[in-house]
Amino acid sequence: MKKLLFIISFWVYVISANAQSSDTITTDSGLKYYIVEEGSGEKVQEGKEVILHGIGTLENGEVFWETRESNSPFHFVTGTNSVIKGVEEGISKMRVGDRWIFILPPEIAYGDRQRGPIPPNSTLIFDYEVLDVSNPKRSIVDTLYKIIESDGIDQALDMYRDLKDQKDIFNFRVDQLNGLGYKLINEEKYEVAKVILELNAKEYPYNFNVWDSLGEIYMILGKYEFAVESYEKSLELYPENTNAVEMIRKIKVKE
Repeated sequence: MKKLLFIISFWVYVISANAQSSDTITTDSGLKYYIVEEGSGEKVQEGKEVILHGIGTLENGEVFWETRESNSPFHFVTGTNSVIKGVEEGISKMRVGDRWIFILPPEIAYGDRQRGPIPPNSTLIFDYEVLDVSNPKRSIVDTLYKIIESDGIDQALDMYRDLKDQKDIFNFRVDQLNGLGYKLINEEKYEVAKVILELNAKEYPYNFNVWDSLGEIYMILGKYEFAVESYEKSLELYPENTNAVEMIRKIKVKE
């Protein structure tokens, strides 16, 4: 897997280097982009939900983010300030099927802020492929949270099953229950969060992040055996999950 990520990062690095010397379009903001593949699908518009695959690297080719090998497409609603300025600008020019390389100077990326593995004042390189553009659906998070608060977790689970008959209206993507689980964790409602995250693992058993989140709530509750099992399942699905490796190490130190 590490070899594969090296190949990916090297490929993005080579293309981005080429992008800076030929066939490059530069906008007034300083964004540079290079078209790798042209699609023919729906164009991205403000207020639409965009689903895409992406690889993010630093100028030296180091990968700090990717969705392809982890099989976890990224999504956001345009015009909601949910992504950095350069990404918003670049994606707004694309359509379904497009695959472009973007080069973002710090001014339209994270500026002088440290962002996880991204150092301050970094120029970022993204390889984006637009998979789908659609109208946003309603989140199930607020609806289920209100039921949990008023009627309890059992009623919320019943509501979840009822809402699944309205998939054309409500969003049932993997991040929904995960987000609700973390909302409950932040409020220290750990047992309820566990139920929600266990449900998400049943709904999306092949998503590595779901098992990583389940491992976290088991750790919080002191259920270390279950935590290790969950983190190991996450690693089976995505061996590059360094968080799972670190959490297993910490648990074994405790034991």
